Amino acid sequence: MIRIALLLLALAPPALAQPARPQPLMPLHEAVKIVAGRFDGRLLAARLDQPRPYEFALGAEVVQEMTLLSPQGNILLFRLDAVTGKVLEVRGRGLTKARKGNGSMEKERD
Repeated sequence: MIRIALLLLALAPPALAQPARPQPLMPLHEAVKIVAGRFDGRLLAARLDQPRPYEFALGAEVVQEMTLLSPQGNILLFRLDAVTGKVLEVRGRGLTKARKGNGSMEKERD
C-alpha cells in the first residue's frame, strides 16, 4: 500500500507537487479608485478581512473592506476581492443617492 502511494506521488504532475504562489494584493489606492468611480463619499476606514463563505465560493481569498460616508450622511460598506478588485458586496442606506450618475448629478451638470 505504501509503495503504491509513493509511486503515485512520484508520478504526480509538478503542478500538484508545488504549492501555488500567492497572488499579490491590490494596493489600497486602486481599491479606493474602484469604489470612488461608482459612488460619492469620503473614505472612513479600510481593512483586509477574511472572506465570508459565499465570498470564498466566488474565489476570494482575501477581502478589502471599506467604509464610506456618503454626501447624505449615510454609512456605506464595500467588500472587494483584494486580489482582483471584483466588488463582492455593497450595502448601506442611500446607495441610490450616493451612486455616481444617478440622475441628481446630471441635473447639476446642466
